[in-house]
Amino acid sequence: MQQSSPGSYASPAGIRMASLTGSEITPLLILLCAAAILAGLLLSVFVPPAYVFGVMALIFGVVSVLVRWPYGALLAMVIASLMPRVTIGLGGWNVRPEHYVVGLVSVVLCVRWLKGERSQIRWNGADKLLIAYVAWSYTTSALMSPDPKMTLRWALLNNLVILPYWLVRYLVSDERTLRWMFKVFVLVGITESAYAVMSFVSQRLFGTSFGVEVGQYGAFGGTYGTQVEANLLGSYAGCLAIILLVLYFSSDRKPRWLFGGIVLATAALIVSLARSALISFGFVSIVLLFLGVRRGFVRGRKLLLLGLTLALFLVPIAESGGTNFAERFTNLSEQGIEDETTMGRIMTLSAAIQDISQHPVFGTGAGSFALTLRDEMVLSIYGEFRPWIGNPVIRILHDTGVLGLVLFGLVAVSIAKQAKHAIAYGAYRTEIIALLAGCLVYAIAFMSADGTMLAFFWVHLGILASAVVLMNNDSLNVLSRGER
Repeated sequence: MQQSSPGSYASPAGIRMASLTGSEITPLLILLCAAAILAGLLLSVFVPPAYVFGVMALIFGVVSVLVRWPYGALLAMVIASLMPRVTIGLGGWNVRPEHYVVGLVSVVLCVRWLKGERSQIRWNGADKLLIAYVAWSYTTSALMSPDPKMTLRWALLNNLVILPYWLVRYLVSDERTLRWMFKVFVLVGITESAYAVMSFVSQRLFGTSFGVEVGQYGAFGGTYGTQVEANLLGSYAGCLAIILLVLYFSSDRKPRWLFGGIVLATAALIVSLARSALISFGFVSIVLLFLGVRRGFVRGRKLLLLGLTLALFLVPIAESGGTNFAERFTNLSEQGIEDETTMGRIMTLSAAIQDISQHPVFGTGAGSFALTLRDEMVLSIYGEFRPWIGNPVIRILHDTGVLGLVLFGLVAVSIAKQAKHAIAYGAYRTEIIALLAGCLVYAIAFMSADGTMLAFFWVHLGILASAVVLMNNDSLNVLSRGER
């Protein structure tokens, strides 16, 4: 296995679109997927989009999982995790494509396991801590909840969202699969960004509404693509843009696909009009730029070329947003807490903190905010929707108490410590740094729009955890061979 280093993407060798057109994913399959998406968009004009894309996701998941294992299962999870907007009612449950695919992969995995197939996986401390966190969520939901039946149900849904982490950890058991998974993860992300930008452009030119929440931030609204809402698209696009920027500056050359991917991801971030995502992307970009200059990774010519390219493509997109883009920040500075969205979030957090003060250690169970909330003014903000807490720290404290927050925090600390070791001694340094930088974007952006309740975050974390474990094991093997 060759060590990842600056210049490893020059061909681009680290991630090459052509490598996805071999025996694992054929050109015919890609064309069929593109045709299916276009057909789905056409059918969604006449049939509710949830049914169109829900059925498509189910068919695609079954075919990909059964035809090519484990690559089809990993591909299906990555794609399904980016379609949380699509929901289908099933026995009183709102089921998303990620739930279908996770259930399908789990069933197939159990069948293959019973037949004697075993993955050579080494579970680490972060995996065990995450299991403890989920178990504690079930415990608090059963013992501390005002309605255990409901909170246990929500705990199960949360577990299904986190399950992709362990599935990725189990299936990505060698460096070949890790390399393939990282390719798919990035390319699917670029495709999602392209769809979001296409939704924005189509709404502007033809007045369509697919992928856009019309009226959310004004006359044209915010673009969500296939995510639940625009803030989460912004967080995802900002994370992807940071990953691509790390790959770009780690390469000796200037691969065209990286240019295109950075432009699309940044454009998707802009059209989402997500303030927290834009702020987190800007902050992480500045931090990485400072560190990159100090370590000699950021070179002036590449920075200038990228800056001119982004200005050429993105300034017209920002300008086409009219006053909507500027107003998202001027409203924040001028109106302050009088801004309706900001005021609603502050009131929600205040109500949640009051609940936490009554049950600080153990919490009141998964999703219990909808059961404990009594503030009529806050309830009027949500209307017919179930109240939710947009900040993951406050949500975890509210639902699982201090113990749950400590367990969740230890998961992050454990992965970060392993990543530090892998960067120092293992291969795939560039990929690990890129994924870590993306997590930093999430850590900031999710403070106002919690994405830890959706599968795309856990797929990302699963890839990172698999990478650091594989690289650390590889470095230990090298050291042991050297000692012998």
